[in-house]
Amino acid sequence: MDPDTPERTVALERAPAGRPPDEVRAVGAREATPLYLDVGGERAFAVYHPPAPGSRRDCAIVICPPFGWDEVAAHRGLREWADRLAAAGHPTLRLSYPGTGDSDGSARDPGRLDAWGHAVAGAAAWLRAQTGAGAVVALGLSLGGVVAYRALSAGAPLDGLILWSTPDRGRDLVRQLRTFSRLERAESFKDLEPPPPLPDGELEAGGFLLSGETVAALEALDLSTLPSPAALPLGALLLERDGIAMGAGLKATLEGGGIPATSDPGAGYADLTSHPQESDLPEEVMARVQAWLAERSQPCADPVIAADDRPHAALGAPADTAPVAHRSLHYEVGGTAVTETPIEISQPFGRMRGVLVAPVGETAGFAAVFLNAGAISRAGPNRMWVRTARRWAARGVPSLRLDIEGIGEADGPLTPYRRTADLYSTRLVVQIRAALDWLHASGVADRAVLIGMCSGAYWAFHTALIDDRVTSTLMLNPRVVIWDEGLSPARDMRHASYRSLVHLGRAETRARLYGVVRWFLRRTWRRMTSAVTRTEPRNSLEVEVEAALGQLRASGKRTLFLFAANEPLEQDLIRAGLISELADWPSLTVDRIAVDSHTLRPHWAQAQANDSLDRALERELAAGG
Repeated sequence: MDPDTPERTVALERAPAGRPPDEVRAVGAREATPLYLDVGGERAFAVYHPPAPGSRRDCAIVICPPFGWDEVAAHRGLREWADRLAAAGHPTLRLSYPGTGDSDGSARDPGRLDAWGHAVAGAAAWLRAQTGAGAVVALGLSLGGVVAYRALSAGAPLDGLILWSTPDRGRDLVRQLRTFSRLERAESFKDLEPPPPLPDGELEAGGFLLSGETVAALEALDLSTLPSPAALPLGALLLERDGIAMGAGLKATLEGGGIPATSDPGAGYADLTSHPQESDLPEEVMARVQAWLAERSQPCADPVIAADDRPHAALGAPADTAPVAHRSLHYEVGGTAVTETPIEISQPFGRMRGVLVAPVGETAGFAAVFLNAGAISRAGPNRMWVRTARRWAARGVPSLRLDIEGIGEADGPLTPYRRTADLYSTRLVVQIRAALDWLHASGVADRAVLIGMCSGAYWAFHTALIDDRVTSTLMLNPRVVIWDEGLSPARDMRHASYRSLVHLGRAETRARLYGVVRWFLRRTWRRMTSAVTRTEPRNSLEVEVEAALGQLRASGKRTLFLFAANEPLEQDLIRAGLISELADWPSLTVDRIAVDSHTLRPHWAQAQANDSLDRALERELAAGG
């Protein structure tokens, strides 16, 4: 199945059936509020961060994120940045463009560049009408800056611009993505047969697709040649990218139109967008942005909210020029009415957050829970969970895309998983079980299928071992069955190469090398001890893995292992002689994809994974959940 087949979405007039999930809070409350904005005939997901009472300033902010992997890696950082802007008094809205994240649509829908511009304009109009802000500023990163300026030139109601790592020409951005794409493809299909090329003009990079139409529109775009806005009262702040200056054309265009434009350094973009487990806040840039805003805004009084306002009463259209905001997304897939609603699940650390995608009417009798892949948000690797959840909801399966502690929209520390071992903590399995409790308490389903990639597959596996409500577990590229601190160093030792030594200067490489050395010394000591005592060292980890697999097999629960090429767990199972036991497991399916990409970034690999998951769903439906 094509992972980006456009979903045919039609807004529904009737309310969703069944018991609604947790209600969203009113604008003016301290907590961030998720919502869907009507923009240009589509609905864009956004999160509103209200200022703390008594701190409000008269300038609101729309955060326009970068594209693809950069947005995935920066997700938690942008969430924290929005919180800090709100704490400084600025009402702030984080936006997801149509066809991205939790928003409506797909990458192959027509007119994406226009749709993204409509989303920025609509977000600015909603913020102004909803908060009474005297000014609205767009904060755009990379592609987000391109979209924001194009929207401003087309008449978006913006009063200021902050652009970071924003090229004058769209073709410069496309060229960077193409270079990344070629390198990625070469690595993903090294020593493997490459798949057919994408349709003419399409581009995939970091697991995300740009249609041929979108690529052509970007390549033809030169911001410096667009009409200068008639007015931009607050001016523009143009931030370079880690020492790489922005083009001079846009600055000249702004200044030629009488608009003040300040160019400043912009260190920290690479740190923000490096990896969701290791993303660092760009403190210098954040401080510079805050200072720029403070110079251009004034304190103002908090709005008066009526005492009888319902929790979601603030979601609406207070002015004809502002888009309507909804707390749920309603659409049709293949004639089936579906609704999506953000939900919260209270936990000792705060709240997990997710999106429930449910059919309107009769359901299949069980739910699907999509788990984070490492520290990637609930949209899933390459947005796969969004697309799969919507397909499955159309088949009658309520599907929950979940963010657990410290990931995506959930509460918790900014980046709590810098140590990979922390992703394999048993407390995270407790959180998965809490989501199953919530599904039961909300009347959604008493049984569930768990779907996970990487560490998410590990959580799915261990939840299935101890929770009878799990009927099936679908695991994509699990790294381990039993976590052991020595496992990664052992694998690194087997794959050590001259290339590894070449990259020794990298901090990550040095850390992994030190881990290998420690593992090697411990292993040597054990072997020396065994030689003295004339006993053979027993691989206790292999014994634990075999026992855990045997326990899941004995449960009779339907299981899918999906492995890409060269996945270390499959190689470990082969080395331990356990892979043959899987072949005799009656309730187990093992699928393989001929791609060397752990998160299945190539679009072809995503399509193969979709087919595997949909076959697993058919087995579940046939078995009655």
